[in-house]
Amino acid sequence: MISAFPPFDAIHAVVLPVPGFGNLLTSNIYVLGTGPVTLIDTGPKFPGAFENIEKQLLGIGFGFRDIERIILTHGHIDHFGLTGKIIEAAGRPIPCHLHRDDIWRTTGEYIRHGFWSDEVLEFTRMAGMPRDAVERMKRRSAFFKNFCDPLDRVIPMDGGDTFSGTGFELRVVHTPGHSPGSCCLYEPGTRVLFSGDHIIKHITPNPIMEIHRSLLSDPGYQSLISYEASLKKIEGLDIRYAFSGHGEYIDDVPGLLSRYREHHESRKRQILHQILDIDRPISHLVQELFPDIPESEIFLAVSEIYAHLEVLIEEGRAGMSECGPPALFRASGIQSADPG
Repeated sequence: MISAFPPFDAIHAVVLPVPGFGNLLTSNIYVLGTGPVTLIDTGPKFPGAFENIEKQLLGIGFGFRDIERIILTHGHIDHFGLTGKIIEAAGRPIPCHLHRDDIWRTTGEYIRHGFWSDEVLEFTRMAGMPRDAVERMKRRSAFFKNFCDPLDRVIPMDGGDTFSGTGFELRVVHTPGHSPGSCCLYEPGTRVLFSGDHIIKHITPNPIMEIHRSLLSDPGYQSLISYEASLKKIEGLDIRYAFSGHGEYIDDVPGLLSRYREHHESRKRQILHQILDIDRPISHLVQELFPDIPESEIFLAVSEIYAHLEVLIEEGRAGMSECGPPALFRASGIQSADPG
């Protein structure tokens, strides 16, 4: 599927296929230590994924009973989906750690009712999403519930926390943006950064718009603004490799961060060009900027555009001209019309 990860005595990658989500390439879980071991993420509850993890663990000499803790990089279902089943297979409680700002995503209440809610519907109306796209999104959200089990006991972690075991020591780096509670884990001895979905080699991670504002510790949270600040946090680390939640390992983190910044600046210029001296809803911008996007990814496109609009508004380069729904956005004529 992907190239082999660089070998380390106390770090092993468990790589899972993600059928139906080809843009992700793989879902990556990491096993740290020489026994007992620490698991970073657990992958989605796809058919066969649990058995695949078990087989790969046995291949490196471990079983579920050898896991002493689980650390989740963030609270998205493709990263915590199998946590409950793995703990059940171990036959005893396993401490599970997640940043406090993402714990609400793993609760039974949110999984049952939060994937689709009045807040989500209100956001789709604000964005001017077509009714058929909203219906597909609603059905897809119901389908996603099959890929995870809720977590009953999660231990809050924060930036600066440390975890250690035989052959490793991890420091938590809080890197909000992809989600409010997204974290990277830095291992200074090997200079490996376990980056979750903060940085991924083959795609630009989406700073996802947070719809459920009432559940956030900071209701004023803005995903892309937070994401760009988080990129600066990892720039200060001495990183040899980054092992991400999906796809290949990264051996040129500075180069990747530079490409990310170029992407975001280019996207802002494209959006400014589309709303220069004209009032437009987000749905029209999706059609212009992502004309060939699959139906399954329309919400991600809406989220990306909204996150960039938040930055442009913060910078004073654009504004919401009408609240709607749908909301309309506009940039003044003093802006450059070059989309870049």
